[in-house]
Amino acid sequence: MKALSLAALLWTVLTPMAQGAPANASCDPAALERDVRYLASDELEGRGLGSVGLEDAIEMVAQRFRELGLEPAFPDRATAAAPLAGYLQPFRSPDHPVSANVIGILPGSAERSPRALVLGAHVDHLGRDPGLEGDQIYNGADDNASGVAALLEVARMLTAEVAGEPSDDGVHAAGPKRTVVFAVFSAEESGLLGSKHYVEHPAVPLDEVIAMINLDSIGRMRDHQVIAFGAGTAREFPATLAGLNYAFGFDLVARSEGAGASDQASFFAKQIPVLHFFTGPHHDYSRVTDEAAKINFSGLAEVTDYVAELIRYLRYRPRPLTFVDAGGKQLAQMEAMAQQGQRKVSLGFMPDFSHEKGGVKVGPVSPEGAADAAGLQQGDTIIAIDGDVIDTLVDYTAILRSHAPGEHIRLVVHRGSETLELDAVLQERR
Repeated sequence: MKALSLAALLWTVLTPMAQGAPANASCDPAALERDVRYLASDELEGRGLGSVGLEDAIEMVAQRFRELGLEPAFPDRATAAAPLAGYLQPFRSPDHPVSANVIGILPGSAERSPRALVLGAHVDHLGRDPGLEGDQIYNGADDNASGVAALLEVARMLTAEVAGEPSDDGVHAAGPKRTVVFAVFSAEESGLLGSKHYVEHPAVPLDEVIAMINLDSIGRMRDHQVIAFGAGTAREFPATLAGLNYAFGFDLVARSEGAGASDQASFFAKQIPVLHFFTGPHHDYSRVTDEAAKINFSGLAEVTDYVAELIRYLRYRPRPLTFVDAGGKQLAQMEAMAQQGQRKVSLGFMPDFSHEKGGVKVGPVSPEGAADAAGLQQGDTIIAIDGDVIDTLVDYTAILRSHAPGEHIRLVVHRGSETLELDAVLQERR
């Protein structure tokens, strides 16, 4: 079965009221690559908060929204001298520079609630560090030029399809055609500041939103694996994700919790079903080596097509989703930790995010980092630190927050059938 016809199948099987949907546009891999390479270019200097490079990236997204014909979310702000201002949602948080989200609207005809959905991605990254030798620019190709490029391509596909949609004449009824809010957030790296501002000042009331879909770090697919965080936040999500995946054949890892370190958490806190798509950790995460040359563009195109199918399905689904508070406890823990400021230490490895409970599974280990020096290996599972049991990644993060760089800790680790005790010296988190 081809992906082209999958949405029609789902509409027929899962939502029989939605018939006569338009033909689907196809993803353009060259457009994805063009946008990733621009956003992750040295010219934009890592898109750090308050930088000219981030301002240029925001302007590029707003201009693209305008070219695609998306409606500005704030039309009263636009003027002849500043036509893009209608897409911008400026905000400022204490101790941070002014920045702006970029919000474009693909209007729908649905009148009954929920009449909208949100597709989001963050455009900011870590900027430039003049203290580094050699390369000083955190280009952020995967995190998150990949997500913004995919969002822009989904917007292009859906606007192209709208031009060919039949009218609701009773014969070619195409379902409720929900409004799609395309939201590109700023200041995600500074504590989800942009998405937190948006949910307090939404373009469409949040009680009218069926779901929020977040694209963050989807450009480094390996072994055809895609992770979907938030799969437990709507009762209907597991079956929907599996049905969509029939045509794609991903190794789809469904993680239930809606809490997390990306923008979907801001919406989950408002009791909105959320999904965050992610293609897994790698050695270049939050490092200057996260370059466009390392993006798996064919994999990115597949994820983009999958997300487009999901958005089509949610756009035409006649019934609401059933919210489930999957991860509410973790969200409360994370919000409490956020009040304590940034974590100062690291063990020098990326977690394996496909592992949900029963300890923190070790993903890629940074060479010559604290984990490497302690003898941790990829695939190990940390189950305790200094006698405190680790069940989830939130537990692990909370414990590390109580430590300072240079402190010694003892790890209890499962490695296959063995249980090991390893001593580690914590490193500064960069």
